[in-house]
Formats: sequence, C-alpha cells, structure tokens
Amino acid sequence: KMEDESIAEEERLVIMDVWKVYDKKGENKVNVADLPTIFQALNCNVTLSEMQEYVQYLDPNGEGVVNLLDFLPIVAKRKKEKYDDLVNAFRVFDKDQRGSVTPDEFRHILTNLGEPMEAAEIDEYIAEAELKCPDLKPNGEKSGFINYVTFARIILDLPDDPLPPPTAGTTS
Repeated sequence: KMEDESIAEEERLVIMDVWKVYDKKGENKVNVADLPTIFQALNCNVTLSEMQEYVQYLDPNGEGVVNLLDFLPIVAKRKKEKYDDLVNAFRVFDKDQRGSVTPDEFRHILTNLGEPMEAAEIDEYIAEAELKCPDLKPNGEKSGFINYVTFARIILDLPDDPLPPPTAGTTS
C-alpha cells in the first residue's frame, strides 16, 4: 500500500470536491472508468500504462470500483513527483540555489521544457509569476527574480505548505 504519502487538509478537500462529482451514491467509491477524468481534473496527467498500473492496484479484484482512501495517497504521490520535477527543472538554472531565477531564465525554461507553448502564453505565465511569486530581498523589496518554488505550488494548485521545499544539498 502507498499509505506513507501524507496529504494536506486543503488538498484533501480539493480532491473530495472532484471525487463527489463521480461518487453518485456518496459511498466514497467511484467507477474505475471515471479515474482518467478524475486524475485530469486534479491536474495529474497520467499515461495509459500508469493508468493500467493504478487500476490494478486500486481494483485488484476487477470489481470496477475504486475506494477514496486508496486513491488519496496515489494523488498525493503524483502531485509531489510533479512538484519535484518542476522545481528541479528550474533548479538547473538557479546557479546560487536561491529558489529563484530571472524572468529570462524563466522564459527559457518554459520555452524549452515540457509542452510547447505560444509566446503570448509564456508572457502570461511570466506576468503571473512576477505578480504572485516574486523573490523578495530581506527588506521585503522585490529582487527582480521569480520564486519558482512558489510558482510550482501555484501552477499545481497545491496549498502553501503541502510539501517541504525540495532539498538542494543544503541544511538549515
């Protein structure tokens, strides 16, 4: 079982809201066929082979239903992996390991990694990131950099403290 993945209360509520749409009888169970849609609604895109693996794990007897309590740790694990992947992609360009990159580095990452995006879409992400995820100096002023750890949380719809920031070989 994958019980070791903890899930923040705020995240649990988001999952419950999506789950309830498909849990017609209110029994904390959904039809296996609804899983791809539920994953998608939760911002967790899953490959066909991953989906087959999850179905085998979540419905080992082939009953056609999935229990919420079995599903929660899987979503928590997926979100954590996606968060780590995103933060680690930015970290490559963060030479000082400050948790922030310049808007130009941010543009480069969005342009060259993952799904291709239109220039206008990238501009929107940068504007949103500069607004919602500015890197702040100790005095509270904006440094001109973008805090990619905060950006990863926002883009994945994660609560403020669901996960510890990924470690970069430093201890506090």
